Amino acid sequence: MAEQGEEAQRPWGRVAPAAVRPAGRPASDGASEPPLVAELPALVTSVPAEGLLHGAVRVEDLSHGWVRPWRVLSAQQRSLTSCMAWYPGIFRQMAACTSGITLEFETDSSHVVVEVRLDAEPRATRNVLAGVDGAGEPLAHDGLSVDVDGRHRKPAMPTSAEGILPEARGDVLLVDLTRSGRSRAGGLQPLPGMGPARHVRVWLPCLRGCELGRVCGDGTFIRPIAPRDTMLVLGDSLSQGFCADDPAKAWPSVVAPRLGLDLVNQSIGAQVFQPTALTGAEAMGLSPKLVVVALGANYRYGRCGERVVGREIADFLMRVDELWGDSPLVVLVPATEGREAVSGSCYEQVPGLIAAAASRVRRRRVSEGSPVLLVSQMPVLPASCLADEDGHPTAKGNARIVDFVMDELEKLDCRCLAELGEFGRCGACRHKVTANRHGSRKAGERGGHAGESRADDEAPFVPGSLMELPFE
Repeated sequence: MAEQGEEAQRPWGRVAPAAVRPAGRPASDGASEPPLVAELPALVTSVPAEGLLHGAVRVEDLSHGWVRPWRVLSAQQRSLTSCMAWYPGIFRQMAACTSGITLEFETDSSHVVVEVRLDAEPRATRNVLAGVDGAGEPLAHDGLSVDVDGRHRKPAMPTSAEGILPEARGDVLLVDLTRSGRSRAGGLQPLPGMGPARHVRVWLPCLRGCELGRVCGDGTFIRPIAPRDTMLVLGDSLSQGFCADDPAKAWPSVVAPRLGLDLVNQSIGAQVFQPTALTGAEAMGLSPKLVVVALGANYRYGRCGERVVGREIADFLMRVDELWGDSPLVVLVPATEGREAVSGSCYEQVPGLIAAAASRVRRRRVSEGSPVLLVSQMPVLPASCLADEDGHPTAKGNARIVDFVMDELEKLDCRCLAELGEFGRCGACRHKVTANRHGSRKAGERGGHAGESRADDEAPFVPGSLMELPFE
């Protein structure tokens, strides 16, 4: 394990106000208000929230039908809080956060209510957000947000159940599914079962954990959405969703739905390449359609030797390959430009160490005809897209990362990458190499391999490749 830095050098070592903050509002404002409705009809339908979960790898049973969703297994959680971790105290707090976990269902209700009990905001979260809020009033930069038939609603914090669901054993999130948020036709509401069926996705908080009870509605049914293939992300705070101000706006939360995939986001704030973090991961039983590794940025905060870090990176990527060798793998290399590291850190060498470790995995995959491995350098975001000095992207910055990642994923079509291990190596690839709007190389205009006919573009997709994914 690499040597840890001093407390003052830890990425989230700043002191911050200890307020629990509603999303997008000052701490003094109190809880967010529910949407305005003229009169809430009887909530005649209810189902356990557990059956609607997507993105949770385990569910902890609590009393009275309540559950706690987790995005890491118990064995992983123990490893994250062990002496093998860089910051076990921070990792313990971050592992409990519900980043990437959603409730997803169809209903004919006009209003739905989610029973939810939020955890207190972790100290590690507060310390990061202190650098964003500065001297201003502290904000939560988090909450529960909702997509209704693909239309996004801004995040909000749960409110008291009084007057909404009196028998609830916690707070509730009330969602008005009608288009305007108010009653239609002079105050008339559709009769239960007479309204249109709506597709609802509720994004749970990304910067804290929560417990769930029931999902209730005023219609006749609440139906779960069948599980999809999975996109697995192993990253740090940038992909966990810090400073995106909305759990649905973190770049993995946008990329996965665009690919038609469910998301398992095991990004842990302050994390580095910790091989033991994957302890017992085979018990998840995942066969991801895509695995993304986005680590390395936090080496700038601690003293670490090149030899030790190189071994950590190599062991981590080899373990990922052992677990999910049948899945395409994308490794995103952190942008080190303009990022000053603490004295004694090998941060500037990290991109080269990642490339060297990935080349070993790539050679095995190419020789055995396994799904491809792609290494991509993350773009340098402008200051207007960053929320703080630590380089956490805002919602706008996350949107730029989404564009970059979607561009890079198109390279997984490249036969040169699969057969030779290098994108566009033959010079006449299906995707010619051009400069994209991020200044990186991207998959652009389609051509064809030398000696191939144009009709080959219509050939069946290679099993296990991402050519069959529904890119948008």
